[in-house]
Formats: sequence, structure tokens, C-alpha cells
Amino acid sequence: MKNKQYDDDVREFVALQNGVFVVVSIDAVFNKNLRTTLLRHLTIKDECVYNVATIEGLHKEIKQLRTKGHKLLVFIERELNGRNTSDLIRYLKSDFANELFLVVLTTEVERDKLVLLHELGADNIITKPISPDTLIEKIAFTVKPRGQLGELMDKGRQSLDMGNPLEAAKAAKQVLDLKPNSPSGLLLMGDALRAMGKRDDALRAYTQAEKGAKLFLDPLKKIAELHREEGNTQEEIKFLERLDKLSPLNVDRKVDIGAGYIKLGDADKAKLAFDQAVRIATKEALDAVSRVTQSIAVRCMESAPELSEQYLRQALNTRKNMLDRSDIETYNRLGLMLRRQGKWQDAIAEYRKALKISPNDGGLFYNISMAYTEGRQYIEAYQYLDRALTLNPDLWRTGEAVCYNIATVYRRYGKKDPAVDYLKKALELNPGYAKAKSLLEEIGQGQ
Repeated sequence: MKNKQYDDDVREFVALQNGVFVVVSIDAVFNKNLRTTLLRHLTIKDECVYNVATIEGLHKEIKQLRTKGHKLLVFIERELNGRNTSDLIRYLKSDFANELFLVVLTTEVERDKLVLLHELGADNIITKPISPDTLIEKIAFTVKPRGQLGELMDKGRQSLDMGNPLEAAKAAKQVLDLKPNSPSGLLLMGDALRAMGKRDDALRAYTQAEKGAKLFLDPLKKIAELHREEGNTQEEIKFLERLDKLSPLNVDRKVDIGAGYIKLGDADKAKLAFDQAVRIATKEALDAVSRVTQSIAVRCMESAPELSEQYLRQALNTRKNMLDRSDIETYNRLGLMLRRQGKWQDAIAEYRKALKISPNDGGLFYNISMAYTEGRQYIEAYQYLDRALTLNPDLWRTGEAVCYNIATVYRRYGKKDPAVDYLKKALELNPGYAKAKSLLEEIGQGQ
């Protein structure tokens, strides 16, 4: 059952902190979901939600809302209009750290990308699609007051910002009295000691904080900074490389590692780090181009399949040696476009390329089976379908049309009983599915 406290936390953000929501997204489904959730579940009016579709629009909206004294919760897509927003996320959190909360919207992504988002400053991450209850919970965890510890941490940070490290150290000590070995408390204490010139004591506090939270990157960053300030490049690199293992997609850090090795006179290791930085940056750029070409291809699918094919090929060619499992959907779309044009053999060639990336993908074997069926190669169609169902026995649950297609292949191959079974499965999923009823009657199994 949904925790009512989450509802109250979100309402208090709006009522007590003059909170508003800024959505930087062209995803109409998420925008509608947010507005509907706030209105229906929390009775928070639409006027608290501001939508912008561009980075320029966001800057303008933030400026206007800040002048009115609003606390902002900004929802921002990880990729906006084909562009990665990592630099924007970093900028927002460095320039408006205490004035806004930042929630990144994304689809399913690898762990390394999520770690990088947190490192850049994301207060929370939402993986779409999201249910209303989970959306409320995510907002609540982002904005809710954090109790006495949170207040002391805020007090300590404010003292540091105002140039009063002694007061910051007192706040840190209170945090540690309440929660011994608190990584956040130790980090605050380290910052206060560092500001007072007590660098050795600060290093001890950072080290203790790092030991208490292995995935808390800030202590390692602070230790690396201390070593850099001391001119101890060897130790700086050691901690930068530890950070790199935890969050391997940070391009700037790889450049820092390379620069460190240049200082040490190790050009080979420097080049390795620099090449990794260039590879990640190149992949990000190529991903953006690929997304644009795919978007064009999707728009052309129904009316201009040949043009869609052209742009899907371009999307894949753009990524060349960087193809991975995320490209399987593009191959599937390209195969579909080719089959719509009667080019079933070309479609099979593309599916085979995809199998090199994902050799145990039942969906790919199914698609190859369908292409062979369209080419009236029923023995091959059966063989690939058999492999598809071995890899994914629940493939039929995808929909009644898939059940019907499976039944058709079995029938063509002379296997009447499994054909009947899958036609019945189709009718389980959709009792009114006429094509399944018709084929059952044709086989002599009509009801």
C-alpha cells in the first residue's frame, strides 16, 4: 500500500518551500503522467508544472522562477533532442546547487551511465515508464526534509560557503555525535579541516569517509584534489584511477589521468587514458547522430519504407565498430523495412549481423523464420522458429499475431498439432481474433 507520508512530503514541498516542477522533455506521455499524478493523487494544480522543450527555454524559465522565490525540482531527459545533457546537468548542479533539485529522466541504461549521472549531480533518477505511486515516491525522496542530520549538514555547508570553517567543523562534529562514522559527516569535517589548513587531518577524515561508503565517490575526489594541490601526482593518479573504476564514463577524469601520466613522463599510459576519453566522447557523439537518423526512419516507416531503410542503414553505419545490444532494435526495424519491400533475403542478412552481437536473442531467430516464410523457404523457417522457441518459450505471449505466425510455420511444415495449440493460444490472448478462428476451421479444428 502506498505510504501517505510520501504524498504529504510532496504537498509540503509545494506549500512550504514554494516548490514548482520544471519538465525539460518532449515526452508527452511523461508530461501528462506528471500532471495527472499531481492533480488526481495529490490535488496539486497544473500551475505548479512548467514545460520547456529546449535548453534555452530552461535557462529562461529558471531565471524567471528564481526571481519569484520558487524552489525548483527540474526533471530533465538524459538525452534531449538527440543531445546528451551531461554537461547541462553538471552546470545546473554547480551553479544552482542549493536552489534546485535535479531528477534525470531516462529509459533502461547500464549501471555505469547511472553512476555517472549521480556523480554529475543528479539528486534522483527516474526510469520511464513510471507508475503514479512510484513517481510520487521518487519526488518525495528527492524533496523531503531530512530531519536533524540533514539540517546540521545544511548548516555546515552554509558555514563553509560563508567562509566560516570553524562553524562547519562544529556542525560536522554534531553530525558525527549523532551518527558516528557518517560518510557525509566525515566529508564535511574534512572540508572544514582543509579550509582551516589542516590538510593531514582533512586527509584522514576523507579516508575514513571513503572506507565507510565504497560507492560514495566524493571522498575519493577530495583525496585526489588534496594530492594534486600537494603536487603528489603519483598519489593523485592512484585515486583518480580508483574513481575511474567506479564511474568509467567520466571523460574529463580520463583526461586528468592522462595529464597526470604526462607529468610523470609516462607517455604510453597517458595515450591509453586519452584514447579512452576520445572513444567515449566519440561514442556519445555517434549515439546522438544515430538517434536522429533512427527518428527520421521511424517517421518514414509507413509511407516511405525505402527512405526508412536508407536512414536505418545510416544509423548502423554511423556506429560502425561501436555496435552493441542497444542496436538490436535498429536491426529489427531495418529487417522489417526490407521485408515490406519484398527483400526477405536482405532482411535475413541484417538479422544475421545482429545475431553476431546477440547470439541468443530468440526474437532475432523468430524474425529470420518470418523472413524465410515470406520467401516460401518453409524448412528453414521451421528450423529458425524451433531455435527461437528453444531460446524463448514464452515468445507466443508477445501477442496473438505472433501466435498466429508461429502456427502458420508449423502448419506449412506439416506439424498440425502444435499449429492448433498456438492458434488456441492466440484465442486465449484475444478471443475475437478472426484470423486464428479462420485457420482453425481450415485445419478442421473450428469450434
